[in-house]
Amino acid sequence: MYELRKFLDRSFLISVRESFIALLPFILINSLLSLIIALLSVWTPEWQTSAIFNGLTFFSVQLAKIFPLLALISLSFHFAKYLQLSAIVICSISLSVLLALHVPTTGEAASIDFVNAVLSDPRLVLLPILTAYLLRLLIAWKWLDLVKVKSLSRYLKLHLNIFFPVVICFVAILVLVTEASTLLSWFFSPLIDTLQTASIGIQLFIRILLTHALWIFGVHGDNAYLLLIGVDNGLTEVVSNLTSSQFMDLFILYGGSGATLSLIIAILIGSKDSATRHIAKIAIPFSVFNINEILIYGLPIIFNPRLLLPFIISPALNFLLAYSAISIGILEFDTHSFPWITPPLINAYIASGHLSTVFFQCFLIFVGVLIYLPFVRRFSLTSEHYEFDHELIKRVQFQDDIEKINEVHYLKKQSESLKAEINLEKTIKEVLAGELQLHYQPKIALVDGKVVGFEALIRLKDENGRLKGPYFIDAFQRAGYSHIIDRFVINTVAEDLARWALEDFYPKVSINIDPNNITDTQLLAVMIERLGSVADQVEIEMLESAFMLDLSRIDSSIRQLKQRGFRFWLDDFGTGFSSLSLLSRINVDGIKLDRSILANTSEPQGRILYLQICELCSSLGFCLTAEGVETGIEAKFVKEAGVTYVQGWLYAKAMLGSEAKAFWLERNSE
Repeated sequence: MYELRKFLDRSFLISVRESFIALLPFILINSLLSLIIALLSVWTPEWQTSAIFNGLTFFSVQLAKIFPLLALISLSFHFAKYLQLSAIVICSISLSVLLALHVPTTGEAASIDFVNAVLSDPRLVLLPILTAYLLRLLIAWKWLDLVKVKSLSRYLKLHLNIFFPVVICFVAILVLVTEASTLLSWFFSPLIDTLQTASIGIQLFIRILLTHALWIFGVHGDNAYLLLIGVDNGLTEVVSNLTSSQFMDLFILYGGSGATLSLIIAILIGSKDSATRHIAKIAIPFSVFNINEILIYGLPIIFNPRLLLPFIISPALNFLLAYSAISIGILEFDTHSFPWITPPLINAYIASGHLSTVFFQCFLIFVGVLIYLPFVRRFSLTSEHYEFDHELIKRVQFQDDIEKINEVHYLKKQSESLKAEINLEKTIKEVLAGELQLHYQPKIALVDGKVVGFEALIRLKDENGRLKGPYFIDAFQRAGYSHIIDRFVINTVAEDLARWALEDFYPKVSINIDPNNITDTQLLAVMIERLGSVADQVEIEMLESAFMLDLSRIDSSIRQLKQRGFRFWLDDFGTGFSSLSLLSRINVDGIKLDRSILANTSEPQGRILYLQICELCSSLGFCLTAEGVETGIEAKFVKEAGVTYVQGWLYAKAMLGSEAKAFWLERNSE
């Protein structure tokens, strides 16, 4: 439970931090524009009527308006990343709730600025966070899953299964935020009434507390304060020649909200974290002009419990000290005004004309440094948290990589499956348009060169009369159609043997059966029905892979067929990863040695391997057939190795049944 809480706490802080760090370029541009516009207003007032100045001002204002929307998108992405959710789903729910909160009542649609109302809503930044955590909880409830099949893409299944959680989350967040807003409105109503009649000092103190508390939640403090409270006392005088806005700029907002000039100094003095110091250095030129969004969103200060207290305490204490000093007459001011971007110390001198005000502002900055310093040190020296952050980021990245690889594998599988289906469809059309035939390749006895039988090999005569090899067999096997090929072979061999019997010709014929079908009871029944009467003429060749499937079931099928007179050969031995240990456990009569190991006999190691395999198989009682013999040298070598029968182009290729019989009669009459 502790680890879960720790994970949620760290994932929350990392998500917030990275969300606003991602917005730093936008913040920098917006801050720079604000600074340029303010400086132009002070140094060249005549520019305020120019098209360039008006364009910059308009652009800056509109850019600032979309910041909350960008924050919502960034928060959605980063919370989704660390909570293992879909960013687009979180963003969609958050925006939907936000729009639903601002649906106008009848007759109001034409009288409100809907977009401005939505973008200025202080709840906008909170919605993706609430949505992320509630959605994570709902997704964990597996009984809400819409589909449970495993064959779908994980990505597709994930987004189908969040249908009910999304609906529930949307309704729950909408109701929660609506009710909370109503409750807050009810709570603040007495406070608003009280503020309107309170003294300027109380009004300012409440404003400072509320605006800084709102900043902690990522909401622009002053803007949100005016939306919630509606009290703007900026032009009210605190004392003679000093308005409340000037009071705030001099003693509360130097460096920006939170008196963050003190924070920058504290970071440069006490922080050991290089990233934090870099952000502080970047913020210095902006903070000098009282712009501190870089610190608020880049450090960040918002949603950061480690800096929450000093961010509120420092300006609150500044107010108490400055208001007390003014009340007892220590500080006096003249009628000189100054813009809000005027740097600290300079604005103090302009406002009062006395160094005492400048020294007092220095004193407040020093007090702020003392307040921030222990928090900054604690913030930078909690190394175990950084280690946890690092581990959390690595874990999330690892999971993200797995998800990407899984999806790539699935897409590859789907692509291969689609390609296979297209190829299968094409192959089936070609097979149906052509004619399947059985050709017979002679098997020769090395002792006398006589033909002792044939191997039935399937061929396709296409619609143009061209003869093709069995290229389609693999596609049929993958599609589960191999039994069709096996039935064709069994029936055709049965017909040819029956015709040959009428001609008083009784050769042995070997057939190839798909490894997956040898235990099929229906296929075994067909084989016994069609070939059982001539079983002594039929040899069944099986690939080694058949025995890897289920040796006990394979052995049972072999014994059943052998009792009826069928004989079995292990086909293509030596290809792939042949298992020598299998030879002691299979119930076959002979072994066919694949051409691939014969082709290597040109090398000494290859010759030794071939000879050792032949010796091993012979000692185990297996009869040997060498496949793919193409030269007289190879024929001589396999004979010396102990091979009994051979097949290959040296003797004959596969041929039609009538040609095979003629070949038998011609060769065996010699």
